[in-house]
Amino acid sequence: MSEQPLIGMHGVNKWFGELHVLKNINLDIDHREVVVVIGPSGSGKSTLCRAINRLEPIQEGEITIDGERLPEEGKDLARLRADVGMVFQQFNLFAHKTIRENVTLGPVKVRKLDKKEADSRAQELLERVGVANQAEKYPAELSGGQQQRVAIARALAMRPKAMLFDEPTSALDPEMIAEVLDVMLELAEEGTTMVVVTHEMGFARSAARRVVFMDEGQIMEVAPPDRFFDHPETERAQDFLSKILAH
Repeated sequence: MSEQPLIGMHGVNKWFGELHVLKNINLDIDHREVVVVIGPSGSGKSTLCRAINRLEPIQEGEITIDGERLPEEGKDLARLRADVGMVFQQFNLFAHKTIRENVTLGPVKVRKLDKKEADSRAQELLERVGVANQAEKYPAELSGGQQQRVAIARALAMRPKAMLFDEPTSALDPEMIAEVLDVMLELAEEGTTMVVVTHEMGFARSAARRVVFMDEGQIMEVAPPDRFFDHPETERAQDFLSKILAH
């Protein structure tokens, strides 16, 4: 077991113009740990998630992946970025490619995997997320829940060291949310390192090792889920939970 955290954020600050969206973020995420980031809209959750693999550049501080500082740009950034899988709110699948092609593209192009090996890995992953019978279809022929499960398979195909999920269920119909969360729960149980930005409190309670509560660009509280949901320490977290858990 490596001593250093898999993901480290130290003194991270980010502005959009005048708006200070990440304020002195310090957060270490260990190997095999599931961290769920919650908070009100506009609190900086998605920006934090996207900063981890530099989809959002930061102005101050440093981010490390497995002990290596994340470079600003170039080949080294692409290599490190390939170690961090990302699943977005909108599925971002290539509309003109089949499901199988969507999953094999990264491993063949970036990881230089042999086409045959990539195909067999894609099949295995599509089975794992429950859409193997859709492999030759195009994204538009699948439901939102199926497309999001394909997006998860596509990220896993790169054999990433960690997975980032940025509100992966918020664009889905209620009955499709469960099928995506089930796949994510399985990944958590298998020891996948995950950072998940979500409004799904049931998932946070059952899958997270730690819950990170953000408000106005700051981390206000970090605690194991039972402690966070049953005894939040900050008034801001108490207020947030009273509003969302009342419904």
